[in-house]
Amino acid sequence: MGAHEKNKKVIFISATIKDIAIRCGVSEGTVDRALNGRDGIKKETKERILQAAKEMGYRPNHLASCLARGSSKTIGVVCAGLDNPFFSAFVESIERMAYENGYYLNLILTHGSREKELEGIDYLAGRQVDGLIIIPLGLGEEYERQLLNLQIPIVTVYNRISDKFTHVEVDGRQIMKNAVRMMVEKGYKRIAYLDSGYERSVNLNNNRYSLNQRRLGYIDGVEQEVLGEPVIMTNYDWEPLERFLKAEDGKPAVLCPFDAVAIRVLDMMKQHGISVPEQVGIMGFDNIRVLNSISPRLASVDCEITGLGRKAFQALLQIINGDSEVREYITEYTIIEGESL
Repeated sequence: MGAHEKNKKVIFISATIKDIAIRCGVSEGTVDRALNGRDGIKKETKERILQAAKEMGYRPNHLASCLARGSSKTIGVVCAGLDNPFFSAFVESIERMAYENGYYLNLILTHGSREKELEGIDYLAGRQVDGLIIIPLGLGEEYERQLLNLQIPIVTVYNRISDKFTHVEVDGRQIMKNAVRMMVEKGYKRIAYLDSGYERSVNLNNNRYSLNQRRLGYIDGVEQEVLGEPVIMTNYDWEPLERFLKAEDGKPAVLCPFDAVAIRVLDMMKQHGISVPEQVGIMGFDNIRVLNSISPRLASVDCEITGLGRKAFQALLQIINGDSEVREYITEYTIIEGESL
């Protein structure tokens, strides 16, 4: 055998219903009944057809089957990316629930791009997904209209679009207000809010509903506890943070809208010889698993990420099954005190 023949690729082509019918000497309708488990065919004939289909490498046309029964048994999930442990745990919980209910998951990662988000949603709609779960970047009437025109069941998570979509979230505003109160009860007199990433979201004109709720909760808490003017920082610059820490009017703490921000703040404190919690307290949000490997263990808000994913899927399944009444689901949370306060 020559070198050319050795390197030649062998291409296997899946048999069609017509091919199986010819081999078995029956009609295409008989083959279709056998392959789909319908009545009206002898047991021996059915077994012969199924054996032939197996030997010939027959694969059913999934898209055609979906169109025939009006369901693809797939759902689409659209979120920013999996580098954030929150998103990876969230997607895993949805996938697990979907599989238990006979569905498969198509995932689109937007990486913070509204353009990619819309492209991904159009892609999923074109592949006949039965529904979408979105942590949306888009906002506004035009975006809302584009989604409604798809006529696909949609559940939004965290970032609200409008009251025309079923929405699942935690009460970020109340949570942050309660977090400020807890910090004050622990003896902290000054609390700063480090909201890294917010300005980028503003510049990209992305949906900031969830970020805004957490920030407003911090401001509410500062006002309620009479802590003076809110101190909001939007990047990791050490100089303004150092000035805040060195002020002489009470023990300071830093509240963060994400655990990833709190971890970065903790690293900065270690680099500059600042002891946590002896000299400053730190608290995050999401209670991601990696916190269990960090010392001191950061205080955080546990929104039960897996429960959030389960609730989002359950809400979507309700809509898919014909329950079209729009609802809002507020999930439970727990404040984990950790060792950083």
